[in-house]
Amino acid sequence: MSDNNVLVLDKLPSRPVQRGRSAEIFDFEDGKVIKLYFEGFPVGDVELEYSNTMEAFKCGCTPMECFGKVRCGNRYGIILKKIDGIPLTKMPEKNPLILFKAGKIIAADHAMVHACHSDNLPDLREKAAACLSAEQFGFLSEGEKKKLNDYIMGLPAGNSFIHLDFHTENILMSGDKTVVIDWMTAAKGVPEAEIAMMDFLHHHAELFPGSSKVQLAFYTAVRTFIYNSYIKNYTKLTGIKGEASAPWYVVALVLRWGLWNIESEKEYLQTEIKKFTDSI
Repeated sequence: MSDNNVLVLDKLPSRPVQRGRSAEIFDFEDGKVIKLYFEGFPVGDVELEYSNTMEAFKCGCTPMECFGKVRCGNRYGIILKKIDGIPLTKMPEKNPLILFKAGKIIAADHAMVHACHSDNLPDLREKAAACLSAEQFGFLSEGEKKKLNDYIMGLPAGNSFIHLDFHTENILMSGDKTVVIDWMTAAKGVPEAEIAMMDFLHHHAELFPGSSKVQLAFYTAVRTFIYNSYIKNYTKLTGIKGEASAPWYVVALVLRWGLWNIESEKEYLQTEIKKFTDSI
C-alpha cells in the first residue's frame, strides 16, 4: 500500500475498544473509528476491504461510510464511520427472546444486500476458481482442478452484492436498526451462491473453539433453528428457495477452504469437494 492518500500515524490513537482475530478497533476523531490490522496481515486484503466498503456504502448496502486508509508503523487499516450498536451474536445476553427473531432479522438484511447491484466487485465465480491454485488445494489433481474450475465458471453470472461472511457477528444492532459490516470478502454474483454459503455456515462451520460438548450441542441447535427461520423468511421476501442453492454448494466450500483455511473444517471441506469433483 503506497502512502499516497494514506493517513500515516506516528502512534496508536488510543486504547483499542475492540480486538478480533486479525484487527483492533480504535476510537478516532469526529465520530470515526480506525480498524487497524495486525502486522503481517496482507496489505492487499486491506486494500480490498477499503474498495469493497466504499462500494457497499455507495450502493446502499450499509451506512458504514469509509473515509480512507491508514498506516501506523507496519500496520495498515481503514477509517470508518462509528456505528453505535452491538453484534447480533451478543444480543441474547441483553434480550434472550431475540433468538426467536434472529432468522427473520438476518433474512431481511440479506434480502436488502442482495437487492443492491454492482459491477465494481470481483466476480464470485472467478474468486472461487482462483482459490483452486492455492496450496491447500493440493489434495486435488490438476485434472480435478480443471474439471472443478470449468464447472464453477459454467455457473450463471450475476451482479448482486454477495457478502460471503454473512453471520450474526457481522450484523450490528442498535435498537431496532441493523447495520451490516465487514465487506472484505464481498463479490458480485447471484443470491443462490450466498444461500449455499449460509447453509454451510449454519450446519458445518467451526463453532466457538474450546467449547464443551454440551455447549457445542446447544450452539448447533441454536444455529440450526436460526437457519430454518432465515431460509423460510428469505424465501418469503425474495421467492428464492433454499434448494435453488444446491448447484452452488461446492462453490461455497471452495471459497470457505480457499479464503479462510480453518484447520478444524479441513476434513469436511476436502472430503465434500473431492466427492463433488468425482461426480461431475
